[in-house]
Order: sequence, then C-alpha cells, then structure tokens
Amino acid sequence: MTTHAKRRVALIGTGGTISSIGRGSLDLWEYMDAGRKAEPDELLVRFPEVTEAAEIVSVRFRAMSSAAVGPPDWLALDAAVHDAVLREAPLDGVVITHGTATLEETAYFLNLTLKVDTTVVLVGSQRPATGLSSDAGLNLVNAVRVAGAPEARGLGVLVLLNDEIQAAREVTKRTVASPSTGARRGATPRRRSSTCAAAPPSREWTSPRRTPVRTARPSGPSWPPAPARSCLRHSRPA
Repeated sequence: MTTHAKRRVALIGTGGTISSIGRGSLDLWEYMDAGRKAEPDELLVRFPEVTEAAEIVSVRFRAMSSAAVGPPDWLALDAAVHDAVLREAPLDGVVITHGTATLEETAYFLNLTLKVDTTVVLVGSQRPATGLSSDAGLNLVNAVRVAGAPEARGLGVLVLLNDEIQAAREVTKRTVASPSTGARRGATPRRRSSTCAAAPPSREWTSPRRTPVRTARPSGPSWPPAPARSCLRHSRPA
C-alpha cells in the first residue's frame, strides 16, 4: 500500500469571523460584540480535522476585525508571509484566516506584492467558529488542502469560501450573511471543492493572469483530496 507524506502548511491568523468566539452556539450575529478572536493554534484545537489534512505550522499575527484592516496591515502581512516561508522552509503552502469585510482587498494586494513560490490561500467564514451551523471548520480544512496541493502552484493568491476556489484578483463579497458570499465578478468559480464526479485525466486551468496552464492528473491522492474532490468550471472571457 502506497503512503503519501503529509503536506506542510503554515497557518497565519489575522482574526475575522472565522476566528470569532460567540456567546453560544446560537450566536450567529452578536458575536462581534464579544470581541474574542481565536488564535490559529486555538482553531486547530476546535477543528482537529485540519491537522489530518496537513502538518500545520501555526503563526500568530493579529486577531482583529477585518473592517479595521488597511494598508499598514497589508504591508505587515506581506512581511509575515515572506518571513514564514523563509523561517519554516520547506512549506507547501500558506493559509491566512481573514475576515470577509476586506478579504478581497487583502487578497488582491498580496497577489500583487508577494514574491514567493509557495501557494497562498486566504480563507474566511460567514459564521463564527462557535456557531451551530458554522462554515469555518470546513472552509479551513479545504483551504489547507488547496494550499498543500502541487496543482495550485503558480496560480497566484487564491481565496476559498463555500467550497469554491477563486482567484484573488477576481473575487468579491456579495452578501453579509450567506456562506456563499465569495464569487467571481460575472462568472463561475475557478474550481468547486465539493464532492462531485472524478476529473478527467488531464485538464486546463485558467490562472489569475489568464494564462492557460496544463496540469496532468497527479499520481497521488485526487486533487483536492476527498471529500473536497473538484469539478472543473472553465472561466468565461471577461
């Protein structure tokens, strides 16, 4: 039986709803008033399935509302990603937890400024980590899977929300409550990370720079690993 080594992924925390601790399991709105944000290592305790997807290196950065995130924070986060990639080498990927209020702006900035080969994925949630129907746990697991996948290399900074993988330069927030908030402007997602039929032996991706990239089917686990097997959704011309 063939065994595959775990991917190594850094988890950098910035706060946001995905890290928020509410007053109880039914607190899906007023959790913002509580002001408590879990650090990355605390999220791993709450969602142990994440450590089954990859070897996780926790990096504490900031724990804040993304509504307060601005240029100084983007510059500091850019430096934190570069530092993590150098200090924790070798890394297969980096996942950044982030609030959805400014997630698209942060992703766009990092897509322009990062000078690393390591895959970077931003992930958020529409409901707090403590919520009864929270999307935080599964979003985090899927983000780690994508960050560690060789097929994600070279596609620029990615955003994962609601089982969808989006390009940083094209994603935008549509709603303030529904888990399906993230979407490309006027088009279908890059890939859907929900369970579906197996992908063909080879497939064409369209990168954030709209350069077609051919990827052969990997010899290891399916991309992304089950249950987040992907269906291909070709992007439409802008």
